[in-house]
Amino acid sequence: MIRISKLFIPYIILLIILGFKGELVISFVFVFLHELMHYLTARILGFSGFDIEILPIGAVLKVKDLDEASAKEDLIISLAGPIFNLVIAAIFYTLFILYNIPYFHLIYRSNLALGIFNLIPAFPLDGGRAFRDILSIKTIYRKANEISIKVSMVIGSVFMFIYFVSVYANRNNFTLGLITIFILISSIKEKERIVYLIMGYIIKKKYRFIKRGYVENRSISIFCDKNLLSVLGIIDKNKYNLFTILDENMSLIETLYEEEIIEAIKAYGNISLSEYIEIKKLKGTL
Repeated sequence: MIRISKLFIPYIILLIILGFKGELVISFVFVFLHELMHYLTARILGFSGFDIEILPIGAVLKVKDLDEASAKEDLIISLAGPIFNLVIAAIFYTLFILYNIPYFHLIYRSNLALGIFNLIPAFPLDGGRAFRDILSIKTIYRKANEISIKVSMVIGSVFMFIYFVSVYANRNNFTLGLITIFILISSIKEKERIVYLIMGYIIKKKYRFIKRGYVENRSISIFCDKNLLSVLGIIDKNKYNLFTILDENMSLIETLYEEEIIEAIKAYGNISLSEYIEIKKLKGTL
């Protein structure tokens, strides 16, 4: 399904008024091909079901079961679009050198800009996802997400500063201002959705386990004074997590499972692990 943002039509009208016509058509054709390359890569890796949302700054592909992708799979899918644009840029730059046709140079510039722009490590750009994927390979998903959000917010703030400087210098860049807004809003949304995203991963993991027939385990020891949400934050989305709860002497108190953490948060809120274990003991004696 293809969806069009409410801001898209007014933005296009404004660009036409400002004189962007030929470049605009070429850019959006290659933006669509860019997203199509993401889709084809996802299909090759075994993912299906997609929506394309047309935004004022381009387009975003949303693959329905992409959350099940490993960090490496998501990295490949994220980089497919920018790499496509850079390859096309290289091809048409070569053709321009050989035949000196201005149209080839326009295609070269459009794809070079799209490729480089989408590699910026900020949300909702491909570079933001790719940066998070690279971090996820080395650390837990929540930590990777926190770092990538901070980087995205810094980049958005830098763009905002550049935009206001350009306005002050009477060189107003409307597109840069719009890009800044999208980066900052997307970064905030990513920060807000992380807890719900992790809970969703746990629920989907069950169906992925049934489909594949297996899942890797991950065991980690946690101090009993930590709260339930902090435990939720270190869950690995691609493995079944077992938590060994230890006291200050590093003595075993209890072993908890990831689905139990979710149920405990629903029932008791963000209490400490020791409080939850006491509740379990009291229920066990009743």
